[in-house]
Amino acid sequence: MIDDLLMAARETEPDISKRWSVMEYVIEDGKFEAKFKFPEEIDVEGDDDVLERRDAVLNARYGDKPIVYPPPPEDAFELRAEDE
Repeated sequence: MIDDLLMAARETEPDISKRWSVMEYVIEDGKFEAKFKFPEEIDVEGDDDVLERRDAVLNARYGDKPIVYPPPPEDAFELRAEDE
């Protein structure tokens, strides 16, 4: 799956401090577009909720249009910084 490929690509950088922290991507009309942000580019101080950050990014891209997510696959998992 694409998430496996993306994580493998991220992990090719041996220095964890140089890996991207946030990736925004869109797959549309068979095209893949990605934007990467690195630790020094984001402010997570006092931001306990990754869903709030996601909502802010989605709102910036799509405005108030509804977003419908498919159910996650049974083998889905969430990565956190302390897991690295």
